[in-house]
Amino acid sequence: MLPRPSPHRAFGAVRLAVTAFLAVHVFISAWIVATVEGAYTEGKPAPTEVHSLVAIDKDQTMIDVEVKKATSFFLYTLIRDGDASVPINESGGQDAPQANNDSETAPSESTQAEQERAWLDIGRQSVRGALVGLVLSEALMLTGRRWRHHVRTFAFLTTLVAFSVVFPACYMLELGGGGEDEDETATNTPGAELETVSFVHTNSSSDVSLVWLGLQLDADYSGYDLGLVEPENRTAVVAAVPEPGSEDASSFIAFESTFQIQLGKNLDSLLVLPLMWYLMPATTGRKPADEHAPMEEE
Repeated sequence: MLPRPSPHRAFGAVRLAVTAFLAVHVFISAWIVATVEGAYTEGKPAPTEVHSLVAIDKDQTMIDVEVKKATSFFLYTLIRDGDASVPINESGGQDAPQANNDSETAPSESTQAEQERAWLDIGRQSVRGALVGLVLSEALMLTGRRWRHHVRTFAFLTTLVAFSVVFPACYMLELGGGGEDEDETATNTPGAELETVSFVHTNSSSDVSLVWLGLQLDADYSGYDLGLVEPENRTAVVAAVPEPGSEDASSFIAFESTFQIQLGKNLDSLLVLPLMWYLMPATTGRKPADEHAPMEEE
């Protein structure tokens, strides 16, 4: 175990400077980084790859999407019959296109956008407040308050919770707060339509694992796309898996993806603060009766 130096008043200024520097460094960096790596491994769209990056900082959300080897996917969208969802959508899923034409969705769309912005604003404000409180708690260590180290510990833990729990939760609430409008949007996206409307005999699996400062989700999906099947053969494909080598078997498509969400790579720099507290201990305030007592460490 490292020997702990004796308390010194000069340590207080150093600790405050380092704390302020780290707070500013973390404040101007990305707070959440999410990446999506997807690829069609079998079927007409293969080997198209999709790479997406989402970074959220103190001011904005930056999104970058890149599609590689997209020629096969472009040809796939041209030859695919987008109306091939009727045979497997007997549970009332046809109501979604009708909802898109409903004039009542317009007000709810703007209202939902305001709610989403509010959630992310709440998360950003919580992080700003936590960082300011962390710096102020270190400044409090320069005083003679005997309970000051408890305030600093609380501020540090609050900062970690703000970054690792509150802000990610606000981001997820923004993503998941779409309600009916979100469902309608998802129905109109190519991926949602392929998975939920036009595929039969599907197989899917997923696995969640921990990574440094985040989570990783590995998922794969496969099935037979009715949009690639001749109209007269669709009933047979819905009823049974096509025979290998048959014309309808070429409608098989497989997709693999990896979703990873992590806290910003600079956030782990805050973890050096407890080590700094140990190596640069603060002196405690003394009562008059303890004038000749040795200095204590905190």
